[in-house]
Amino acid sequence: MGSRDTRERPDVAVVAAARDGDRQAAEQLVGDCLPLVYNIVGRALHGHGDVDDVVQETMVRVLDGLPGLERPDRFRSWLVAITVRQIRDRWRAGRTWLTSDPLEDPGAGEAQPDFADLAILRLALSGQRREAVEATRWLEDEEREVLALWWMESAGELTRGELSAACGLTPSHAAVRVQRVKERLETARAVVRAVTASPRCPDLAPVLGSWDGRPSGLWRKRLARHVRDCPRCLRSASDLIPAEGLLAGLALVPVPIGLAGLVLARTTLAGSAGPGAGAGTRTAARGVRTTARASRTARTIGRLAAKPVTAAAVTAVTLAVAGAAWYAATGSHEPGPRHAAAAALSPGTSSEQPSARTPTSRTATPTPTPTPPRTHAPAPKAASVTAAEPRLAGRHALRSVDRPGDYASQSDRLGILGPVGATSSEAARQAATFTFVPGLADPHCYSLKDAAGRYVRHYAFRIRLDTDDASALFRKDATFCPRAGSTPGSVSLESYNYPGRYLRHRDDLQLWLDPAQDTAAYRASRSFVLVAPWS
Repeated sequence: MGSRDTRERPDVAVVAAARDGDRQAAEQLVGDCLPLVYNIVGRALHGHGDVDDVVQETMVRVLDGLPGLERPDRFRSWLVAITVRQIRDRWRAGRTWLTSDPLEDPGAGEAQPDFADLAILRLALSGQRREAVEATRWLEDEEREVLALWWMESAGELTRGELSAACGLTPSHAAVRVQRVKERLETARAVVRAVTASPRCPDLAPVLGSWDGRPSGLWRKRLARHVRDCPRCLRSASDLIPAEGLLAGLALVPVPIGLAGLVLARTTLAGSAGPGAGAGTRTAARGVRTTARASRTARTIGRLAAKPVTAAAVTAVTLAVAGAAWYAATGSHEPGPRHAAAAALSPGTSSEQPSARTPTSRTATPTPTPTPPRTHAPAPKAASVTAAEPRLAGRHALRSVDRPGDYASQSDRLGILGPVGATSSEAARQAATFTFVPGLADPHCYSLKDAAGRYVRHYAFRIRLDTDDASALFRKDATFCPRAGSTPGSVSLESYNYPGRYLRHRDDLQLWLDPAQDTAAYRASRSFVLVAPWS
């Protein structure tokens, strides 16, 4: 979904019609506004678990208050002001509003992605745009509200006047607050560049000695002092493009399927309780009970929707939830909507596709099983192959299929394909040996470590080796799922957080994370044979 020019606003006529009770206009208004509200709330709350709840409450309050809106041409400012008020209410409450049963939470115990993760993954950001998003983690909570609004302004979704009105500030005061947040974001970008540099500035090590790997406003201030006084770190950050240039025209993070379905269900119920609905007290009460049940269901749907493999099933369930809510709200006994909802969940009608292997699948596929290392052979021999579950754990070398004398290796912590043999130096042999461990983001996949304990990961799609910084994004970047290679006995490593992209070598023998191509040359370049470790 691309950003829209600030001139592209909900039509005043649509706002007026929705205000006057036109159900179709109200639904159109909700659809138009939901992405903006979701992005403001998500960034302001940093992807907190309450984001979905705040978005839902905001949209319900918007529809509730719409009949009292005197100036439809000021709808946008009014909408954002309500959004900001709901965000502040959430911070004052200091707790989650809805608590779901742990048994209903398939992600219990898993690290949940923050909004920076979602933006990077869903918009496939790289380079300085990715760094700018990562820098938002280093801001204080109270700075995120202004950041969220300014981000939307820079992306072309809000005007400065709308931003000022939403914050309840004069334009001059709003400008001061925006400038302060921009300066702190730029400082955070320089800190991100220094922390992720390869190799890092040696003078930074004493500063990072007690750092737990979690970005925060406090650590931004500490690290900024070093960056400001260090010529090396200043040079590293000298090519940073102003954030406004990076955000101009940047797409919004898509609204999760499950959340969109729940908002539709809740706003439909809210609208049905109005004077024009004629539903009566019993229908309204039934609708409230349905909303409570649908809320738990759709919160689960929202989490599943983040996983591509479940998208088709999620769509069917979301339609069923929305259909059930519509039925409860209207009290209709027409067979059409009920049958449509039932068909989506009917035992005789499966929404799953035939079980063909797809790049988005998270289910491990049969891959080579290594034999014990042969320590005295002049060159490694290929591991044996079985059709059982993949058992890749342990130390291996990865021999290229299309360049049999070359192995996945590293140079200055960057992934390369290089020649290794019995006469190679110990350093070269060690650089081409990796330990496969359960995936940091998914134990059904794998992460690869070198002798120094650094992990193979992708950064801006370049393969490199870095120390685990304990972030959820690092764990995803460093997780690869085994897939069948181009030849019997070979394996390909698919990115966990970029399904359809594989670790492969390019013509210059650098290792990258590249999207799949239906050519024999591409398939060979992403295929490796697991052999006994060189070191």
